[in-house]
Amino acid sequence: MASDSVPGFLPSRHGFRFANRWPAGPARSWSFALLQVGIGDVGRGLCGGMAFAARDRFERGEDAPTDLAPPAPGTPLFTEIVDRQFASFGPLWTVPLRFWAAAAGGERARWRHAVRRAWPAIRAEIDAGEPPMIGLIRSATVNPLALDLGHQVVGYRYDETPDRVSIGVYDPNHPGDDAVEVELERATDGGLTLRQSTGEPLLGLLHLPWREAGARPDAHAAREDPASGA
Repeated sequence: MASDSVPGFLPSRHGFRFANRWPAGPARSWSFALLQVGIGDVGRGLCGGMAFAARDRFERGEDAPTDLAPPAPGTPLFTEIVDRQFASFGPLWTVPLRFWAAAAGGERARWRHAVRRAWPAIRAEIDAGEPPMIGLIRSATVNPLALDLGHQVVGYRYDETPDRVSIGVYDPNHPGDDAVEVELERATDGGLTLRQSTGEPLLGLLHLPWREAGARPDAHAAREDPASGA
C-alpha cells in the first residue's frame, strides 16, 4: 500500500471552525445613490472560497481563525472568503464550466476522468507537499444552476492499493473533522465506486487549479489539471 500526506496540514488546524452554511444575501454589492446592486448569493455556499482560504493559511503558516460562526457581510473575513470564492472559479469561470460538463456527461466518462486524470494529479500534488484543490461531482444533471451540482474540498493525504484509493480532505461542510475521506474503489465488473465517508453522493472527481491570493489569473496555469474539460 502506498501512502503520503502533506506535512503539517490538518482540517482541524487550517480549516475554518464554522460550517459552509450562509444566510441568503449577495456576495458583493454596490450602492449607486439610492440604488443597491448585488451579485451572487452566498446562501448557495462558499466552499471554494473556504477551501482557497484554508490553503492560503497553510501556505502562510497560520492557523485558521477561531470564529465558530460564519462572518457577517462586510467584515474582513467575509470579504476574504468571497474574494477567494471568485478566484476559485478560475479565469473566465472555467471551473464552474468543468463541473457542469462532468455533471452533464456520462457515468463512464466521469470514471475515466477520475482514474486517469484527477487522481494522478491529486496524488502528485500531495507527494510534492502541496494540498490539492478537489472538485466533487454531486449529481448527474444538465442544469448548470443546480444547487447540488458540485462541491470543493482540499486534499492532504492518501492511501492507495491496487483496487482502492482513499483521500483525506478538508470539507468546509464538516468543520474540524480530520477523518473525512473520499474513496475510489474498483468493482469486480470493471466499474468504479465513488463515495464520501460522510455520506454525501459522489459521482465524479476533478483536480482543480489554485493560485495564491493576489496572483494574476494566468499565474497558476502550471498548477492546473492538463485536461481542458471534465
